[in-house]
Amino acid sequence: MQSIPTLLKDILGLFLVSTILGLTAQTILPNGIGIKTELTLVGSDSSGTVIPSVTINPNGDSNEANSISLEQAYSAYLEGSVIFLDARDQVAYQQGHILGAINLPAHAFMDSLSLLDELDSEQILITYCDGVDCNASIDLAGDLTMMGFTRVFFFFGGWQEWQTADYPTGSSP
Repeated sequence: MQSIPTLLKDILGLFLVSTILGLTAQTILPNGIGIKTELTLVGSDSSGTVIPSVTINPNGDSNEANSISLEQAYSAYLEGSVIFLDARDQVAYQQGHILGAINLPAHAFMDSLSLLDELDSEQILITYCDGVDCNASIDLAGDLTMMGFTRVFFFFGGWQEWQTADYPTGSSP
């Protein structure tokens, strides 16, 4: 059995090595490790939800995914100049989705690369999932941004808000 002073030296040594490795990674990696996370308030002050800001930016340019409100998402839907991407799994998508949305599950993003090849990198894309209890839309928006899509937004209110507002929906067998 080790003595307490030896054990404390070992613990201190491990702490110093891990600190040095962490600071080195922070310096070398393109996005660092994210010591400080910026937060964004989504919704009104009384019913708002705080989420981490999505600023995945591997190339150092200013592209990032931004949150949009229900009103903004519906306005873009009416203009018809946007593609909605449903980040939920296929079963949830088939049960109901924003009319015209494409199913692109966040957990199977790499399986959908052929679909992404067909999209214009300048196309406005809006990701969504179930709502404020689901972060898949944020994850998908970050993945799309990293793939070079420059006009990506995530609709954090998602399917729940859209359905509650009684906006156009569809389902698939």
